[in-house]
Amino acid sequence: MNKQLIAGAMSLLMMSVSATSVAAERISTAKHEVTKMTSTQLKAGVNAISFQSQGVNLSANLYLPANYTPQGSYPAVIFSPPFNQVKEQTGAVYAEKLAKLGYATLVFDHLGYGDSEGALRNNENSFVKIESIRDAVSFMGTVKSIDKEQLFGLGVCASGGYMALVATTDKRLKAIATVSGMMGNKASYFESMDRETITGLIAMQNAGRQKAYETGVVDYVDALGLAAEKEAIDKGATPSEGYDYYMTERAGAQTYANYTHLAPSFMLEAPMLADAQSYAPYLYTPYIGIIGSKAMDPASGIAMTGPLTKKFYDAASEPKKLVEIKGASHVDLYDRDEYVNQAVAAMDKFFKKY
Repeated sequence: MNKQLIAGAMSLLMMSVSATSVAAERISTAKHEVTKMTSTQLKAGVNAISFQSQGVNLSANLYLPANYTPQGSYPAVIFSPPFNQVKEQTGAVYAEKLAKLGYATLVFDHLGYGDSEGALRNNENSFVKIESIRDAVSFMGTVKSIDKEQLFGLGVCASGGYMALVATTDKRLKAIATVSGMMGNKASYFESMDRETITGLIAMQNAGRQKAYETGVVDYVDALGLAAEKEAIDKGATPSEGYDYYMTERAGAQTYANYTHLAPSFMLEAPMLADAQSYAPYLYTPYIGIIGSKAMDPASGIAMTGPLTKKFYDAASEPKKLVEIKGASHVDLYDRDEYVNQAVAAMDKFFKKY
């Protein structure tokens, strides 16, 4: 069987070699487009840029250290955010802190989000986001002042799972970190619901897709139930930490006009299939998982991301490290300085080993 696999791999290799001239032409064109984008002089601080992914332009901010010079060589972090976020939210918090430690940090709006192109807006398509993370890595590989041997990945919440899946087959990333990572979507959906419940949920998603296909109209829904929570809060209920973050001036549309809590009615179809846990033993890339101690509590209410990360960590290949930030909840690690500073310090120490 192994001989057959090897023979098949060699066959694919030969096929790729035979297509070299066509591939080279396409790569050359892509490089030309990227070169035009990066020819502008970069500067210390925040640089508003764009790069291509899947045929569209993605809007990004490239944070560079205060001592940045074009002649230098800097380690870099590619950041991907929690579900439905735009680049001005959690990504900006981490990028500023990482830049102070000497990292060039790329934070971008995924396809269809924020300032990026894409006709379908705010769709949490895990596999589209995975491709954009790969393209972000490729883009950073074109920036002359970036040390290509020190490219790292950072995924928060939903993007924790996406970043791990990318790193499993993209060894340009030398190490990755996840913060409050949703690492096991199979556990979060299929293993947490009985057959009737999960198939009913899927049927609702499918109906939304069918309507959009037939009418051209996409229904946008309150995917996290945040707006529905307001009525209970008005009656005296304590806001959830998700509401406190996404529906207030802390990080809501009042502060970040590009953000919305609404998503297409079929947005769960892809995330249900994006299960990083299944590939944990085959990661083979250095991994640090960072969680808040409160996220280990079943009462935390956000899919218990602490246990999900712990389970992923237990199954993941070496080298690996698990860091628990005492007193922090899932969302505290999005923007609370006292906790984010500890998370950044931990990943910096870990990245420096690789």
